[in-house]
Amino acid sequence: MKNSMRQFAKKIIFLSGLFFLFPVFSQEKKSAKQIYDKALEEENVQESIAFIRSNIDFSSTQGDRRSLLYVMASLQEQLGLYNEASRNYALAAGIAAPDAAGLPKVSAEQLVIDAVRTALCAGEFETADSYLNSAVRSTKNESIRAYVNLYSVWSDLCKATSVEETAESRALLNAYITMPSMKSVKPALLLTLWYLTDEKQYADSLQKEFPYSPETGIVKGNVQVMSAPFWYFVPRAEHSLTENYSSPSTDAAKAQAVKTEKSAVKSSDGKNDVPAEKTSVQKTKRQQLGLFKNEEYANDLIKKLKAKGFNGYFYKETRSSGTTYYIVVVDENKDGTMGLKLRDSGFECYEVE
Repeated sequence: MKNSMRQFAKKIIFLSGLFFLFPVFSQEKKSAKQIYDKALEEENVQESIAFIRSNIDFSSTQGDRRSLLYVMASLQEQLGLYNEASRNYALAAGIAAPDAAGLPKVSAEQLVIDAVRTALCAGEFETADSYLNSAVRSTKNESIRAYVNLYSVWSDLCKATSVEETAESRALLNAYITMPSMKSVKPALLLTLWYLTDEKQYADSLQKEFPYSPETGIVKGNVQVMSAPFWYFVPRAEHSLTENYSSPSTDAAKAQAVKTEKSAVKSSDGKNDVPAEKTSVQKTKRQQLGLFKNEEYANDLIKKLKAKGFNGYFYKETRSSGTTYYIVVVDENKDGTMGLKLRDSGFECYEVE
């Protein structure tokens, strides 16, 4: 009788163990389309990304994984999470497998180009260069080759520290706009030249050849400059557009600032003028409004924020390239509405930690 009871108890313990282990071993493999469709049911883009990230290891094939990495990177790029997007585009490019059924088809070369673009938007010029110097540089695809040439110039422009240092890039851009092989990126070439030089000929060419392009909208002032790093970092001629562009480089704002804190810069008369630099070791939510090479531009934006009742400040980050950036932020409020208030007041912003 005792032996029977012992055997029964062992069975109960064994079955209990299986019960607790069952959810782990019973996770079914899912197709990329199933995971993607489920992700679309989430309330917002952030939750869709989180859902894909938590389920990607259960995708059925390497092709499914590749497609999910691409979709996740695309969503991250929309949110301005450029560093994460670049990493996932590159991971997808490294998977030699066919695209998943029911999801967008994209070549490995295009994925590398996407990784380059988002690395540039994150300010990671060395990473962008490493991708550009991969096999994609010897591509036979004319469109891909055009983007390789364009992004190579953009990377060089982002590293320039004076207008004089952009001369070689300007000459190259002027050569590119005459080449039939570069026609697919000609609007971007013309916009870059216009931005660098403020010469009317480039604006006129854009409006004549590409009247309905976003680049023409920027020249006319109907469209806001979006997320390419040289819009913020490249030395350029005096221009009709404001120097204080908002920067969507959210990854940059995640860096921890130095421990010392300056709450204000004193003007020559000894009075507190601009709350210039504030740093914190605590992880708090903020709204990022700008990322600049020039401290003066950061302070100009802070003054505009102060004028409308916002307590803006900047902190500094030095990248691996040696360039120091001044990142302008406003702390999130308790009810999480600071972003809405800033946008209502005319400021573009992005939530960061």
